Amino acid sequence: MKFPRTLCFLPVTLAVSLPGAAVLAAPAAGAAPVAESAANKAVLEYIRAEMQERRIPGMQILVIRHGKMVLSGAFGVATIQHKVPVGEGTVFSINSATKSFTGVAIMQLVEQGKLALDAPVSRYLDGLPGSWQGVSIAQLLNHTSGLPDVLDEEGDLLPGGMDGAWKTALGTPLQFSPGQRFSYNQTNYVLLGKIIDRLGGKPFVDFIRGGQFEVVGMPNSSFGDTGDIIMGKANSYRFRGSELRNVVEEFPPAMRTGAGMNTTATELGKWIVALQQGRLLTPASLAAMWTPSTFADGRPAPWALGWPAIRRGLGVQRAVAGNGGGRSAFYVYPDDDLAVIILTNLAGGRPDQLIDTVAGFYVPALRKSAVR
Repeated sequence: MKFPRTLCFLPVTLAVSLPGAAVLAAPAAGAAPVAESAANKAVLEYIRAEMQERRIPGMQILVIRHGKMVLSGAFGVATIQHKVPVGEGTVFSINSATKSFTGVAIMQLVEQGKLALDAPVSRYLDGLPGSWQGVSIAQLLNHTSGLPDVLDEEGDLLPGGMDGAWKTALGTPLQFSPGQRFSYNQTNYVLLGKIIDRLGGKPFVDFIRGGQFEVVGMPNSSFGDTGDIIMGKANSYRFRGSELRNVVEEFPPAMRTGAGMNTTATELGKWIVALQQGRLLTPASLAAMWTPSTFADGRPAPWALGWPAIRRGLGVQRAVAGNGGGRSAFYVYPDDDLAVIILTNLAGGRPDQLIDTVAGFYVPALRKSAVR
């Protein structure tokens, strides 16, 4: 795999008053220099403008075309307090985009013959409430289970820590009959983590590390939150009104199948390429994982298996995605052999809103506005 020149510069006039001037980083060892195409130049101009407009402190972007990384950019600062610039090796939290890795782990168990997507969760886990037992593995993955959430409406863990939240959820009625509606829900992925622990024969973080990180070559990728020491990690920020504040991210270990992964755009890119090359899943399993789900009555549902499905009008290219915390996102356009990854350290920066435009510089049909 060829790696392009990595661009690194610090915005000079961001509204958050970031210091620094433009800097070009040296290419990674073994990387072949790639001339900037018109598309690459247009993307860089667009990203500069959007970082300025959205007041994003730091960002990485990676574009993959036909299995090769054609553009890799690192912009801004990873840690404002210490004026640390973002580089190719800077690690970002991807929050709920972690669910895509959990989707791959579940499909690997399916390939191993240990798990069936249409099987009820009660086949693999004991002690669940009666109303939960008929929920299928696929309904956990695509958020159509109807299970009560371990988080409240503000996104905070229910009282009593993880144990208390889990106990409360177990005693709460279903929101709706499984398969009838969509409700984004962290309980689904807590259960998937328990299933991976049991069927994978090791904690799910080790299963994902061994079955994905080590296969692909992702030494800087890990699980953890603000309480963990993660080398090279960018600080997390959020605007409160006009004031930029630090974000403290807390992902209890039991919830890290749904959030809590940290990685770089380059390593995410290698992972996506490995998926498409059949190194993690067979082509049939990959196609099944990326196929949009349906509700029990046949209506289209918003997610595939662990991946949001980006739906558009007829005749427009499909996409699947990972999207986390309003700050990190990646889209894969399977029909166009294209993927775009944008990671930032600003919660609410919404890089997912930029990706179709970036993709459109390479595939013009994607430049049209998309509707989820």
